[in-house]
Amino acid sequence: MAPTDRDPAIIVLGYGVSDTLQLTVEAQRILSRVGSVYALYLPPNLARYLKSQRVSCVDLSDRFGAGRPFADVYLEIVDLILQRTAEERPVVLLTPGNPLFLNAVTRFLVQQARARDLPIRIHPGVSQVDTLVSYLGLDVTTFGLQLFDAQRLVSRRQPVNPAVPLLVLQVAGFAASEAPAAVPPSAGEYAPLADCLARFYAADQPVTLINTSSNGRSPSHVTVQLSRFSELVPHVRPESSLFIDRAKKSR
Repeated sequence: MAPTDRDPAIIVLGYGVSDTLQLTVEAQRILSRVGSVYALYLPPNLARYLKSQRVSCVDLSDRFGAGRPFADVYLEIVDLILQRTAEERPVVLLTPGNPLFLNAVTRFLVQQARARDLPIRIHPGVSQVDTLVSYLGLDVTTFGLQLFDAQRLVSRRQPVNPAVPLLVLQVAGFAASEAPAAVPPSAGEYAPLADCLARFYAADQPVTLINTSSNGRSPSHVTVQLSRFSELVPHVRPESSLFIDRAKKSR
């Protein structure tokens, strides 16, 4: 978004990935100046930090009732933030990583703020991609890197180049369009994703499911051949991503 010299009505702060408390100095200074913030599923470490800085937090995650469509919740949250600008400025929203990367809430918030001529500033934190690249030890300048959202990769039949390393993000969202109920997704729900990948890779191509750190745990991964993709499904968590290294030979 274009920079502005006006005082912001809304500030969106990225706080890093999961519960690792990766806050920039810039974000810490902003937090020290404000009395309250809004967030979704605030990580415990960040909650403790805000408490130590005497910053109150309104967690909006209770709006995600079981079976409620995500799109409806996103609209409600954005509307709440916009309404709050009439009484408090700046309104500060805390969100993981880069606020404009794989985050429907903040992307829509920016769009609506612009439409209302409300100055908004974005301060990114460490993104999910930064964490994955470091965990995998990828040299993206040598072989490149493909990034796809799991749902869009399948629904839009986007082409994949098997000669370039691939990251498929938001794997859990592939089988969910609404807040989760008690029944977890089945392997069959992920079959279209496996079939999509099979268009570009051989059956014996290694596929790795990566779960970045959460609740103090170290990142973990599981690797299977593409033909055994269903074995990855029980390991899928909200932070899961898929990695496929470049194929030795293109199909």
